[in-house]
Amino acid sequence: MQKSTLGVLIVDDYEPWRHFMRSTLQQWPELQVVGEASDGQEAVQKSRHLQPDLIVLDIGLPTMNGIEAARQIRQQLPNARILFCSENLSPDVAEEALRAGAAGYLVKSDAGSDLLSALTSVIAGKRFVSRALAGHAFPETSDSGLVRDQGHVVQFYTDDAVLLDEFAALFRGSLGEGRSVAAIMTSSHRSGLESRLLAQGVDVSEATQNGRLCILDAAQALNEFMEPAGPSRERFLSQFGNILRTLKAASVAKGSGVVVFGEMVAVLWAQKKYDAAIRLEELWNELALTSSFYRCCAYPASAFRDGLINVPYAEICAQHSHVISAFEGLRSPA
Repeated sequence: MQKSTLGVLIVDDYEPWRHFMRSTLQQWPELQVVGEASDGQEAVQKSRHLQPDLIVLDIGLPTMNGIEAARQIRQQLPNARILFCSENLSPDVAEEALRAGAAGYLVKSDAGSDLLSALTSVIAGKRFVSRALAGHAFPETSDSGLVRDQGHVVQFYTDDAVLLDEFAALFRGSLGEGRSVAAIMTSSHRSGLESRLLAQGVDVSEATQNGRLCILDAAQALNEFMEPAGPSRERFLSQFGNILRTLKAASVAKGSGVVVFGEMVAVLWAQKKYDAAIRLEELWNELALTSSFYRCCAYPASAFRDGLINVPYAEICAQHSHVISAFEGLRSPA
């Protein structure tokens, strides 16, 4: 999809919504709306005829639902990107849509704030899941639908309390399913997480003692491997490789069995050490090559409102398989 202009097909049976999408997409010169369709069968036919690079697709369509249309479109246009934009909030429906070959799932109620982030991620070949579904861990799938490593999630947030509520729910669910959890967080977020876990009935002391819960201070963890030039690859891989082995040994869940949430990158970003933060994202991905685990991190959206939007934001997104964003009004990354 390396073109100066990308063709977009809009598919929705509600004409005012198609008009909204067209007028919104026309604001970006790199996108050209090449056509519209109002039902699933027409979407398949127009995809074959117009050869769009990107299809923005609803699910509840006449003649053929959007998920089946996506399967047929992927067969005839394997390199095209599909972004579902639907009112449906069911995680099961969203997961089925992603398994059909879509690169993203955006809930319509989030479109006003997250449409740009969704388009940026999908065009770049990254997974996007609407923040309205942030509490559900979607498996990443290949084009054939086979499950592979769940990947690397990044969340850009505006509300600390909401962020902590979401991750407390994720950790409680993971521990309840027998997984092990590591949280490398800022001091204020650590105390907020622990209080939420206790309020939700998690025995934090017992989970820590049996090796299934590891809560670390982000700044202290950084001190273990940071050097003047940036993160030490050897020290990082050694430190967190050991932590992962301990967590895996304690996990009683099938599969990878480990969830890791980190805010060390956000600490570096706040210190304006942008290259070091991106390098640390790369090291997390390198560690995942030899030790499968579900990893996620978070940045405050306010850190990207000082003009440092285009390239840094795109570089961060490029290190992740899932992007959950709360941005409004961002320009398209260069």
